Amino acid sequence: MTVERAERSVVGKSFPRLDAVAKATGSAAYTADLKLPRMLHGKILRSPLPHARILNVDLEGARRLPGVKAVVCGRDTLGVKYGILSTRPHTLDEEGLAVEKVRYVGDEVAAVAAVDKETAQRAVDLIRVDYEELPAVFDPFEAMKEGAPRIHDVDRNVGMEVNWAVGDVEAGFAQSDHVREDTFTTQAQAHATIETHAALASYEPSGKLTLWSTTQSPYVLTKNLARTLGLREGDVRVIKPHLGGGFGAKHQMLSLDFTAAFLSMRTGRPVKIVYGRDEEFCAT
Repeated sequence: MTVERAERSVVGKSFPRLDAVAKATGSAAYTADLKLPRMLHGKILRSPLPHARILNVDLEGARRLPGVKAVVCGRDTLGVKYGILSTRPHTLDEEGLAVEKVRYVGDEVAAVAAVDKETAQRAVDLIRVDYEELPAVFDPFEAMKEGAPRIHDVDRNVGMEVNWAVGDVEAGFAQSDHVREDTFTTQAQAHATIETHAALASYEPSGKLTLWSTTQSPYVLTKNLARTLGLREGDVRVIKPHLGGGFGAKHQMLSLDFTAAFLSMRTGRPVKIVYGRDEEFCAT
């Protein structure tokens, strides 16, 4: 009876959200709202090509622009790849900034930290990249055919295979009066959360990194940041402020998390990057 009464006191009841007042009054601070002393603003240069080898990245024009504090590209990083399943090394196929080649329109090539967003954008526009365009593939079934353009260094472009079977499937087919096989397709989808992705990084001279991020998985993000930046996990702290929607789209590390942290390490100052809506669609 005690257990039953306890269940009835919660199940089927309405309870106020703990963050309801803060959100309703506008006092809730989201990642993009946060500011730190001496904070810089970051912007990312993206690939206009779906598949290409990076021949050269000229950063000098951006570096000479007044107000610019750092300009970086993939060759400046450790080149360590990451992914959502750190326990399966063969699935780690993402780069904070592309090192040798780009793999989709919107892939991250270089980044800038400057005193304000406008200066950062002007600096990004001054970066010059020479590409060798490579054959691309736009259909998953075509991508798995022999001889298809190899986007990642895996056979038939298959990074991981997951098969599900419950019971004796073949016996079930044999006993069925009718078996129908179809292929179903739907349109491309994006979660389109009200809050776009954002990250604010602060690297201290002591070697400690703090990152405020629009993440749903701070522990996954901590592991990936430490891995790609060459830091100890114990020296990385990820803080998740109020989240303006997620639905799974904010589950893993994105380039802005890595890039904000990397730029903060290069400049010794906090760096914030906030994606625009166009970046949400092409790069998340």
